[in-house]
Amino acid sequence: MKKYIRLLLPILAGMSCASAVAAGKDVKLFLLAGQSNMDGCGRWHELPADHQQPPGNVKIWDNRDSKWVPLGQDTTAIARNQQFGPEVAFARSLSKAYPDHEIALVKTSAGGTKLHTQWTPGKSMYERFTRNYRNAVADLEKAGGKCEIAGMLWMQGESDSETVEMAGAYEENLKAMFRDVRQKTGKGKLPIVMGRISSSLLKKTPWNFDHAPVVRKAQEAVAAADPDVSIINTDPLSTLKDNTHFDTAAQLTLGGEMAKLMLEALAKAER
Repeated sequence: MKKYIRLLLPILAGMSCASAVAAGKDVKLFLLAGQSNMDGCGRWHELPADHQQPPGNVKIWDNRDSKWVPLGQDTTAIARNQQFGPEVAFARSLSKAYPDHEIALVKTSAGGTKLHTQWTPGKSMYERFTRNYRNAVADLEKAGGKCEIAGMLWMQGESDSETVEMAGAYEENLKAMFRDVRQKTGKGKLPIVMGRISSSLLKKTPWNFDHAPVVRKAQEAVAAADPDVSIINTDPLSTLKDNTHFDTAAQLTLGGEMAKLMLEALAKAER
């Protein structure tokens, strides 16, 4: 899969957080956000045997119950019959790269949501996203361990392809959102890894994505202008029959590619 420019995932380095996830271990915290392909249509029962058991040093924040749980056991995953997004493969790679750390994920996503009306600062999904990771960090702070918000993953843009207005505003809206995340987390060079929306959206789908080329170019422009943003070409990824949602194999590939770029960004930051 072709790498475009670097972005995304080290989030708040150097925060003094409590390792409530596992006493005595440092925590690397990653923010995941987006719409349905971040939600994910991967099926847990279709995972390879060696992926069925989540890594022991990985936990995900349960946004509803406000607690840390093993990957795949949060209330959202359970309600969706254990469908998953890029987090499964991403977390597996990060857990291997940092075996002496806890890998903590905070995921906020909802199918059909739009950057233009829901994800820009001050709008409903962005406020939910902010609230979720702040609650997670507050819980970690209680224990007093060392927590680093290390990076962010973004998989969104399909719904902004529906109209000329939303597609045309995507580049500036995305810059504003990334800028605000960095300001709020206190990490001006927060690494962000983004999946470019797929060219499959231009095939026959149940929805109207006529302006997908505009959004794709906007995502490329944001990544090209920001040395701390990386972008992934998702065109080769397989989808369900709707030509929109990535299937199990595709989500594993997407998560693996996101992990690769994130690890490169983290290594760069540590040099």
